[in-house]
This record gives sequence, C-alpha cells and structure tokens, in this order.
Amino acid sequence: MFQSFRGVRATLFGCLVLVTAAGMAHAQSKELSDRAKALDANGNGTIEKDEARGPLAANFDTIDKDSSGALDGAEISAFFTVGAGGSAGGPPPASVIVDDVVEQAVGQTTPVVGRFVVHQSGPVAAKIDGSVIEMDASVGDRVTEGALIAVLDRDRLALERDRIEAIVTQQRANLTAARADLEKRRNELKRLEGIRKSAAFSQARYDDILQDVASQTGQVAETRAQLVQAETQLKRAERDLSDAEIRAPFPGVISETHTEVGSYLSIGSPVVTIINDTALDIEADVPSGRLKGIKPGTVVSIRLDNDAQIRATVRAIVPSENPRTRTRPVRFTPELGDGAYADNQSVTVLIPVGDARTAVTVSKDAVIERNGSMSVFVVRNGAAAPVPVTVGEGVGDRFVVTSGLSAGDKVVIRGNEGLRPGQRLNIISPAQSPREG
Repeated sequence: MFQSFRGVRATLFGCLVLVTAAGMAHAQSKELSDRAKALDANGNGTIEKDEARGPLAANFDTIDKDSSGALDGAEISAFFTVGAGGSAGGPPPASVIVDDVVEQAVGQTTPVVGRFVVHQSGPVAAKIDGSVIEMDASVGDRVTEGALIAVLDRDRLALERDRIEAIVTQQRANLTAARADLEKRRNELKRLEGIRKSAAFSQARYDDILQDVASQTGQVAETRAQLVQAETQLKRAERDLSDAEIRAPFPGVISETHTEVGSYLSIGSPVVTIINDTALDIEADVPSGRLKGIKPGTVVSIRLDNDAQIRATVRAIVPSENPRTRTRPVRFTPELGDGAYADNQSVTVLIPVGDARTAVTVSKDAVIERNGSMSVFVVRNGAAAPVPVTVGEGVGDRFVVTSGLSAGDKVVIRGNEGLRPGQRLNIISPAQSPREG
C-alpha cells in the first residue's frame, strides 16, 4: 500500500520536477526544459492541452497566460516558481470542501422495497356554481399555497352582492326609523304618566299609547332581525364572490386538470389535482422478523433509483400486520435534499439487522483510487496532506475505515482530484461551491 502511494506521489512530484529543475535557468525562456520536452508529442516546442499531464493538465488554463491554447517554457516556469497567485513557493491555494472523519454505529442491513407517499394530494373542487372564464394553471405547473388556479363568472355574483347590499342599507334605515318612532311613543307615555293625577289625564289615551309602545317595540325587534338576516346574506354573497377565484389550498405540482374555459361547474366539481411533493414520507412493508432492528427514531439509509443515498428516520411502526406477507407498514421521515421526488416513487430501505458496532467512517467522495491504491487528502496546518487508507464496507455514502484515519480528521471531499501534496487550501462551504454541469 505505502509503495503504491509512493508511486502516486512520485508521479505528482515528477511533473513538478520536470518544469522546476531548470526553472531558474529558463525563467524568461520560452524553450521547454528537457523533461518537459518529453510531453511534447508533436515536437512543436509547446505543451498543448491534450499533451498535458498531472499538474499541467489540472492547471492548464491558469498557466496559459496568453490564452494561446499551448504552454511554453516561460509560462510553465513562471507558474511553478512564482505561482499563479504571484507568491513564491508553488501554486495558489485550492478552494475545497471538507468533511469530518467520524465514529458511528454501523451494522449489516437488509434491503426492503419502499415508496414515497405524500402528506397532501387530491382534487381542488369548486365551492360555487358557475362557468369557468379563466384557467391559470396547467399540468406540471408548480403552485404555492393560495396561488390562483381558475376564475368563475363573477358578474352575476357581483350583481347579487350589490342587490343584497342595498337591502342591508334599506333595513338599517328602517331600523333607525323604527327606533325613533319607539322613542317618540315612549316619551308620550312618560308625559301621560306625569299628569296621571291631573284633570287633563285621559285613561283611554294612556292605554292607546301603552299599546303603541308595545307594538313599536316588536316592530324594532322585527326590523333588527331583518337587518341581521340581510347582513348574513351579504356575507354569503361576498363569500361566493371570493370563491369565484379558485386557489391552491396547499403548495405542490398540478398533476391533472379536470375542466377548461367555458365549462360550467357545480359545487364540488373538480378543477385540478395537486400533489404536494414538498412534504413526503417513505413507507415500506417490513417483515415482522426484521422489526427488532428498528424503532421510532432509528436512522436508516434509503437508496434511490439513481443509486444515490439519503438518510431517513423511523417515524412510526403501524400496528397492522398483513397475515399473507407477514409484514407491517413502517413510515420514515426522509432528509430530502435538492432533487425531484414523486408520489409512489420506488426506493430501497436498508433495514439494519443484528447488533450494531462502532467504526470510523469517511465520505466516499474523499477517497481517491489510483493504480489499485486508495488515499485521501487530510487537512493539516492549512495544507493538503495525502494519506494512504484502507477501507471496508460501504455504509450509505461513507466507507468504513480500517486504517489510515482517525475520528476528527478533516478530509477533502470536493476539489481533491487536482490537489498536490502540500498545496495550501481555501476551505469553502458547500453553498459556495459552483454547481456541477
């Protein structure tokens, strides 16, 4: 292993030596050094892109200062003696993403077929009767909660709302008049009560006014009830007018449309079907004999169709067994990253079996394999240090490390292919890394 790694390291430094051995003597000369000439397959005195190897290939565009598509001796010498960034001692710092070597519980797993299931999906229905005058969503459109989907004919509804609004105004006026008349009769009743012991008092007049007050009190109550009824009808008319705009009750993707402009819808008629693909579970029918390896909170690996793996946590084990298959449904909450996921999309759930053990693991992206040997670049004092490693079985997106690394080491997982031993590192976050292709 170490001999193989020394061979890889020699190859890397060999390319460095071939351009730096005569670097001082040829600092200003465009002529290739003797060792660089070994790469000049066509003998034209320059190293072209298809002829470059090792560090020359990895940094070709940076070294090619005049953008000629070929490297001469001066460009190569300037890069390796001063560096592309203008500081002596080698190439500029490389921007990389790193990850921790960790110690975690690992164990054997058994695959179980599962599928994505959505929390929210179904048809969005019309809440009122009316003809469709506008459709604002098509199959495949992504909508947010509250987004406009369709519009029904609102003219009739607006006229009805205006009619009831006029009735409300009339009833309010009627109630004001009835209250004023009641107040007038009450004042007359008080006046008669004030002269009850005088000769001017008329019992017949008093009885008539008493009757009028009772009658007018009932009239006020009736008018108030009519106003409340009209106001309720107005609220309903305004609600119907609002419901003429059919909106998405939750975010998701339009999977089907059920109507079109000009169609007449009744209450409950479906307009579109929405699938909320942002809120997903994974469900798998797990054999009863394998349930002892999991419980709510257990973290498992999920393998997707493209062989990518994500993590998921057991949310619930449903206590309902299928007597024919002797399986029970288990729900998992996945850790979804960027990507397109679909309802009923098949996945493979890796259910742990047997007792778990603790092992040191490293990201698979950190491991570089050359000539049958594996190595990683470890961050040491801000520079890249190549370390040969031996790995065992895969655990999701990681390898079990049997030698070469310890928990807590930081290894390069992005930008490691073009690194050179001892090269300074500029550690960036995944969010700063440009997206691939």
